[in-house]
Amino acid sequence: MVYTDLNSEIDVGSSGHLLELGDFKILVDCGLHPKYMGLAALPKLSKITPETLDFIAITHTHLDHCGALPVVMRTQNHAHILVADESADLLPRMLRNSRSVMAKQREEFDIKEYPLFDSSEIDEVRRRLMPMAFHHEKRFEIGGAQIGVTFTPAGHIPGAASVMFEYKKQRVLFSGDISFHSTGILKGAIPPEGRVDTLVVETTRGSYSRPAGVTYDSEVDRLVSSMANVLMGGGSVLIPAFALGRMQEIIFIIQRAKQRKQIPDVPVFAGGLGLDIAEYFIRGAKRSSTFSFGKQHMEGVKPLRAEIVAGRDFETQGIYVLGSGMMVEHTPSYLAAAAMMDNRANAIFFVGYADDDTPAKRLQRTAYGDQFAFPDLFFVGNVNCRVDKFDLTSHADREEILEFIMRKDPRCVVLTHGSMESREWFMDEIIDRSPKTAVVIPEPSESVEL
Repeated sequence: MVYTDLNSEIDVGSSGHLLELGDFKILVDCGLHPKYMGLAALPKLSKITPETLDFIAITHTHLDHCGALPVVMRTQNHAHILVADESADLLPRMLRNSRSVMAKQREEFDIKEYPLFDSSEIDEVRRRLMPMAFHHEKRFEIGGAQIGVTFTPAGHIPGAASVMFEYKKQRVLFSGDISFHSTGILKGAIPPEGRVDTLVVETTRGSYSRPAGVTYDSEVDRLVSSMANVLMGGGSVLIPAFALGRMQEIIFIIQRAKQRKQIPDVPVFAGGLGLDIAEYFIRGAKRSSTFSFGKQHMEGVKPLRAEIVAGRDFETQGIYVLGSGMMVEHTPSYLAAAAMMDNRANAIFFVGYADDDTPAKRLQRTAYGDQFAFPDLFFVGNVNCRVDKFDLTSHADREEILEFIMRKDPRCVVLTHGSMESREWFMDEIIDRSPKTAVVIPEPSESVEL
């Protein structure tokens, strides 16, 4: 078996894994790097020989895992595209939104290669999708050789999957982005039973350990209490949130808190893509056993139509749940922060992962009262509002993933989708606990015989 990590760097970037297993050649995920633009955001697709892939398996519909799919399909006209049934409708929708964003960025940043794909290629993605029901193996045969493929729920977001390949006596499991705890709208991961031979596992939170006594539920309680304090003090709350999964989860938490009279009944404002995805969740939940979301959760939620002006606070008190979670430049949450942060009554509450180079992380590191610059807006403001972070991650804690690895008892572990610091923590722990287990930190674009 030969494995190649197609991400250009050792980080949480453009997820792509090339697997050569006997007579089969498989690509697991094909994403765009969230920190880069243009061709630099693509995985190393040059490592894939044209017309050689048998399968492309997509673990979930975050763009760092699926955003480059139409690009690789141009040279892989016969590959099956496998995706969890619960993600099949959402995948083309996410790609259409990505294309729209790229079209705007072409004008803003003069990126001539944008958009990286056109609408007809997204239509081709939809046509070639092969939805996979959770826990139901499908077998494929090429030249007399057979392979079994099984998708199992990975938590993380609705439709997220771990993917198992069984070839002869080998069992190879890709964890995907995985979360074991359940939230108000989503059940935790249900991995396949039994041990595996090779485990390719994410390491996103390998450099961080939750403090003792801190849990997802305790952080939800702290968030609700903090929102109540701000709102009763006459301020508004900004919650930067990823449009897919996180925004709907936060809206659920807010609605439940309102029903329990834990926070005042103020308006909730949300952004465009997140509202669109909420409609999908409402429809998709009716036929899903892994997540739940209904029209009642969107009661009182309004699309944000007010003009956002740096240095000028919103006129309407409320909770503003806006993309993006990392407060990337030009996004609604970035603009809203510039409008809201000078008001001492307001608060900005972060609820998920933020890369070190993003405005979200920079703002979290800025002391109260200090200046914070929005260079592209030609605006510098003072951080007079409250800024706090709540650990509502949709990735498993490192201790949970380590226990998962030990339960699977693999002959070989491949550590991916995390910083070098994160991967090295896992390597040290695995070697300490299971010295006979081979641990691989793959070099970008280099093939490894496993």
